[in-house]
Amino acid sequence: MKILYIVNTKHDEEAYRTYAKVHMDGRVTPLGRVLAAVGGLVIAGGGVLAIVNKGFNLLHLVTILLGLVCVFAHPLGLWRMRRNLKKRAQDLSMNIDYRFGEETFDVAWPGQSQTLSYSDVRRIVETEKYYFLYTDVRMAHILKKADFTQGDAADFGRFLEEKTRLTMVHSRA
Repeated sequence: MKILYIVNTKHDEEAYRTYAKVHMDGRVTPLGRVLAAVGGLVIAGGGVLAIVNKGFNLLHLVTILLGLVCVFAHPLGLWRMRRNLKKRAQDLSMNIDYRFGEETFDVAWPGQSQTLSYSDVRRIVETEKYYFLYTDVRMAHILKKADFTQGDAADFGRFLEEKTRLTMVHSRA
């Protein structure tokens, strides 16, 4: 197999923080976030009005809490994911080697390796410093652009689009 790109990387806290942002942004659209916030405020406001007009009731309190969950679900989910990834980053601080060929790419980390086909990639996201290759809804390979040891990181996006037949998503995360 002719190797076109090689990436020797080590995931750090910044990589996981960026991944969490990219991942959460991919799950919820900006319109969805606005609708959740507005809906949550309406629900919570209805609970407050009910308490003011009819007096305290457990159902009214639950309505307020439900509204607040709608408002803060995305920021809390992002915070929780970042916290969990930060914990894992300390445990999983290992070198990962990626080798990209014409038909497949290899991933190797201490004691294990895996060969994947470009058809296994479901989504590609590019940020200023990273490429994220999703092979699962909840799992992405994190490739830091500064860690390319063979091949040009700037050309890698076009290479991936050609091989996977997917359109690259660009994120400001």
